[in-house]
Amino acid sequence: MLRPPRTTGHLVALLALFAAAPAQADEGNDSPVSRAMAAPAVASGAAPASAAVAGATPPASAATKGRAISPRRRALAATGAVIPGLLVHGSGHFLLGEGRTGLSLLALGGAGTGLMIGGLGGAAVTGASRRVIAPIVLTTVTGAGLFGITLLADLYGVLAPEGGTGSPPSALPWVETQLGMAYVYDPTFAYRTFVVPGMDLRLRRLRLSGSGWFALNDDNARLRAETAYRFLGPGTPDGPRAADGSFLELEAALTHHRYTSDGFSITTGEVTLQGRLDLARVGATLRGSFAEMGWGIGVEAYRNGRRPFEGNELLTPHFAFGMYLGHEGYPRGEAKVVYEHRHDGYAAGAKITGLGSGVPGHLGLQGRLYASPRWGVLADVQAGSAYVGRLSLLLRPGGSP
Repeated sequence: MLRPPRTTGHLVALLALFAAAPAQADEGNDSPVSRAMAAPAVASGAAPASAAVAGATPPASAATKGRAISPRRRALAATGAVIPGLLVHGSGHFLLGEGRTGLSLLALGGAGTGLMIGGLGGAAVTGASRRVIAPIVLTTVTGAGLFGITLLADLYGVLAPEGGTGSPPSALPWVETQLGMAYVYDPTFAYRTFVVPGMDLRLRRLRLSGSGWFALNDDNARLRAETAYRFLGPGTPDGPRAADGSFLELEAALTHHRYTSDGFSITTGEVTLQGRLDLARVGATLRGSFAEMGWGIGVEAYRNGRRPFEGNELLTPHFAFGMYLGHEGYPRGEAKVVYEHRHDGYAAGAKITGLGSGVPGHLGLQGRLYASPRWGVLADVQAGSAYVGRLSLLLRPGGSP
């Protein structure tokens, strides 16, 4: 059984990521939370009442201020973001004339490479011993996250329009509900089609969430309850307005997944520290994009028929790169590419052969788009040892904050 990892180093890594570029003070908001979260606002997405936030927007770099970038140079930078950018992150920004942002991406990508090498090396030296595998996995996934995020950020920065693809909301709704359908292709199990309801309730910085997956062609169901406290970032409309979409929160969750027709069930309790960083804090060309990281650990209890419960520990690190969609009005939302290391969901882990079999998690692509203050859609696809697709209708009673 795994021992709980020492998370101090990973908490420091998260705080370092959030401090990748210094936030400027929001002179128009006296809230301590808002001062801590003050960051570059997206000029074209600033709310009319947030002149101070708009004033905190950093000036464009000398390479782009006062002149447009030619399509030819942008195409050259996009090519450089791929070759040699696949290995030397920030190459696209160097070719674009954004050396400072390029250096930041190069440094973060290099740190990710170092963490991956260190994690994989530690696994090789220790023989992936269960006594030390937890910190090794968390270190390796963190490194892979930094590597993947900086790679995509470099490509986004040289292709995105001036001002970015969109702006984050400054507050979140009190209530958001969803109702949708999902399809799961897994040759191991009989289930295929699910109905998926869910709801988020927020009170200032506290969030309570519940969701369920109920199979229509099999006796299979997955129920999940979450509670989270947000230390930094957008809250409900009655709280202080955040300068951007960056946040840091602690989440506790309880999941029960019963495979009744197969004769077993799994109950999981977990705690996760997770956050988002708006990448405008790293460079002006990255406005409209964001990075997410999370580190968690859970305890699983298996029940097979009437046999006694069996316990195990579960590591749940994840990371994502995404972009906001739309600055003002509607439609408006966000889309992100996600890596989830956890193996206990419907997508489970990646299906690969060789020494790495059973270790990696799964990839996903998720987008949510609101067509009006009340109505929106959520689309989600995941690929691991199984393939999952979901489409849900979103409703915010009372409209957008």
